[in-house]
Amino acid sequence: MIDMPVLEVKNLNKTYGRIAACRDISFELWPGEVLGIVGESGSGKTTLLKCLNALVDADSGNVTYCSADGEAKTLGAISEAEQRKLSRTEWAYVHQHHEMG
Repeated sequence: MIDMPVLEVKNLNKTYGRIAACRDISFELWPGEVLGIVGESGSGKTTLLKCLNALVDADSGNVTYCSADGEAKTLGAISEAEQRKLSRTEWAYVHQHHEMG
C-alpha cells in the first residue's frame, strides 16, 4: 500500500483570455477514495480533467501522480511519451463527446 496520495493537485490555474476556467484548485486523492467533480455547465469541470490528463497545459500549479510502482511523477515534467504510456496503462479518461465514425 502506498503512503502517499495517488493524485495531488496544488494551486492549479487555467485561463482562456480573461476567463478563469480553473482557479487555485488543490486536492489530494488517496488509495481507495472516490472523487466526484460536479458543477454547472461552464464551471470548468472538463478543463480541470483535461489539465489532470495533460491534454491541456495548466497556466500554473502542479499535478503529481503516484504510479503503480510507487514513483511520484509531476505531469508537467514527464515526457509526452510517458504521458501517453500513463494514458494507456494507468489512467482512464472518458471524453464527454465521442464522435461516431
